Amino acid sequence: MGKLLNTLFNHERYQTISIIVSALLLLFFYGCEPKCKSIYNPAENVTRAELDIEIDMLIGKANAGYASLESQEELRKLLFEQALTAASTGTVNPIALLTSIGAILGVGATVDNVRKRKEIKRITTET
Repeated sequence: MGKLLNTLFNHERYQTISIIVSALLLLFFYGCEPKCKSIYNPAENVTRAELDIEIDMLIGKANAGYASLESQEELRKLLFEQALTAASTGTVNPIALLTSIGAILGVGATVDNVRKRKEIKRITTET
């Protein structure tokens, strides 16, 4: 086998070299995906698909933040309208008051739930 390879290399030297180089280039271009630094963990390299997933996660977190801001602004607007109505008419609308109290309790429960989830996640990652 060695003698066959030696003969092939001596007689067809440049063709053999070009085949080896072509095979190596094909392996490099086909097998090695380009990578870049991760958004979440800069010490880790990620591929294009993994980077797309990280970007989608960031966009999801940003959208959740905007939704939270919107709900807080709506609650503030509702409370301001109730206070304005009570101040201008001198009477309190009991149904609107109950709705406002329910909204405040709902937001408080949501914030407490998120805080507890973060605490549980922090405890589980430490162990």
